[in-house]
Formats: sequence, structure tokens, C-alpha cells
Amino acid sequence: MEAQERLNIRNLSVKCGNCDTYQTLSGFAQAGESNVYSYECENDICDPAVTKTLIEVPRELDAFADRDPEWRGGGRHGDDLSGAADGD
Repeated sequence: MEAQERLNIRNLSVKCGNCDTYQTLSGFAQAGESNVYSYECENDICDPAVTKTLIEVPRELDAFADRDPEWRGGGRHGDDLSGAADGD
């Protein structure tokens, strides 16, 4: 059986379609079986409520969230959007 390839979100570049600049990783949350990463522009041109980018990565493929369980944006510290309590 072949090993499943994993995705490291830090290896992606996310560019805004509005201002044509690269967005910055600004948030992390858990939703169901996925990890959700938020990217936003760091300028005075874009409104984050309009141009925020969300990227969902299935947890079993997400290498970045596993890299450091103490990281305040990932591991056990990410927001759980599934509605489940910690430890469920």
C-alpha cells in the first residue's frame, strides 16, 4: 500500500484577487474532519470580511497542524467549528 501524501499549508502561496498581493496566514480552526486556515491581506486596500481566503485541509492530510502540538493556532489550541467539545 502506498503512503498517502500530506499537505503542508506553509508551502502554498495565496494571492488576493482584489489587490494582487500575497495574503498572510491569520487563523486556524477545526471544522468536522478538516482543518481550516484563514488568510488575509495586510494592507489598507482590502476589507478582510470581503477578501479573506479559507482553505480546508482534511486532517489526515494536514502535515502543518501536526508539526507542533503546542502551536497556539493548531493542534489542540485551534478553534473547533464542529460543535464538539474538547476530547470528543
